[in-house]
Amino acid sequence: MHKSIPAVCFLSLLFACNNKPREAKAPVQQAETISRPDNFAEDLAFLRDFTSPAILKDSTSKSSIAIVSAWQGRVVTSTVADDGRSFGWLNYATIENGKQYHFSTFGGEDRLLLGPSPDSALQFPAHGSADSATATVIPDPLRDSAVLRQVSSAKGVTVYEGNINLPSAKGTILNAGISRTISLLSRRDLHNYLGADIHRSVHAVGFHTDNIIVNTGTHRWDTAFGTTAIRVRGIFPVSANSIAIIPLKPGGNVSSAAPLPKERFVVKNNVAFFRADGNFEAELGVKQAAALNFMGIYDPERGVLTVIQFTMPRQAQLYLGETATDARAEVFRIRNNGPGDTNAPGRFLEIQSSSPAALLKPKGRMQHFHRTIHLEGSEKHLGEITKKIFGVTLKEITAALP
Repeated sequence: MHKSIPAVCFLSLLFACNNKPREAKAPVQQAETISRPDNFAEDLAFLRDFTSPAILKDSTSKSSIAIVSAWQGRVVTSTVADDGRSFGWLNYATIENGKQYHFSTFGGEDRLLLGPSPDSALQFPAHGSADSATATVIPDPLRDSAVLRQVSSAKGVTVYEGNINLPSAKGTILNAGISRTISLLSRRDLHNYLGADIHRSVHAVGFHTDNIIVNTGTHRWDTAFGTTAIRVRGIFPVSANSIAIIPLKPGGNVSSAAPLPKERFVVKNNVAFFRADGNFEAELGVKQAAALNFMGIYDPERGVLTVIQFTMPRQAQLYLGETATDARAEVFRIRNNGPGDTNAPGRFLEIQSSSPAALLKPKGRMQHFHRTIHLEGSEKHLGEITKKIFGVTLKEITAALP
């Protein structure tokens, strides 16, 4: 049995993909990220007061990732050195408060999700919505309890497995097996994943998760009976001048719930640039017809380039929208934090990839990889990498938006 992440589905899993942590208001100077120390060792010290993070470490490069098993095997943060920068965004306030907001709002770089059904907005409103008092709420199966258990751990690799019954908006139950394998990538392998050489002066850390979901029931999953998909979400600290880099297929578009100011978003030569400063709430999505299976974030203040990669089917497949009236059905989504959510003030950006709908016969399985690579170095050497991966230099990235 293998694990998977929440994709928008015909499931009414209310396990709030509302990982939406937030901060202050539009282009106004916001409080620094709640991951206050911006330091891996200090973040670990804080986490150990509330949980037991496990560390996977590369003995050669000294890069590390921290995993919290009790939060469904979540990769909470990573670093290039023991006392180096902490690349994951942590919501100190809600972690300190325990389950006040459930661990869906705790932050982290790579979290497994299982999505609600497209009809969930009509039948099972999200927590806090106007009519939630009279609605029937189905508990979030991945929100409050550790469904996944660690079944093995070797050098650089940890495996989690579990079984879950997913209630559907159709009134059916999806019996699912979930498996999640977390792997710390060695530095010598990173250039193969990036397709670019990494200068010896550039510090790097990379990891990926292999998420698998299996139909362990006796009924085929489809849009009539009920289905789900895999999602992986990461939350990252950003600075006032951070920019998201979104490569597109020729003629591809990015969708957004509301028009974006031109000083915050532009498309040039099939690359979209988005001001990812955690200071103006906005959400973008890219459908499979326009999407490539990677994107990036460049933070000039910290000298950090983050590359996110994920699996996409070669042929067009069914992706599920979040609600009956939201048919965007993106392959991946980006949310820049803003003033709307006071539960998690701070500068951060959410990145979420999704698998297609899990249209599985009994014993059928679906797999979704999600990879995160952080590179810390000089403008010159990071620019060589962005040119190779995205076709643009750092100078072009930083000059793309006013």
